[in-house]
Amino acid sequence: MWNGIKTKSVLATKENLSIKMTLDALKATVNGNEYTLTQTPFATPENKLYVNLRFISEAAGATVSWDNVKKIATITTK
Repeated sequence: MWNGIKTKSVLATKENLSIKMTLDALKATVNGNEYTLTQTPFATPENKLYVNLRFISEAAGATVSWDNVKKIATITTK
């Protein structure tokens, strides 16, 4: 859920997982625990919001791998 007007934050929830990120901020929370991001979430002029997919995937328990030769990211869930 995007709350752009009041807090400029995005909240993703599923079962017992809650991830909150704020536009242009290097801090995020997962189930209330604070983490430092390597890249801030940002919005484009076309009003699209981009977030760090590796952070979200790993917070959700997925494994992320990168094939540097093929330039392909693979996200594996249980």
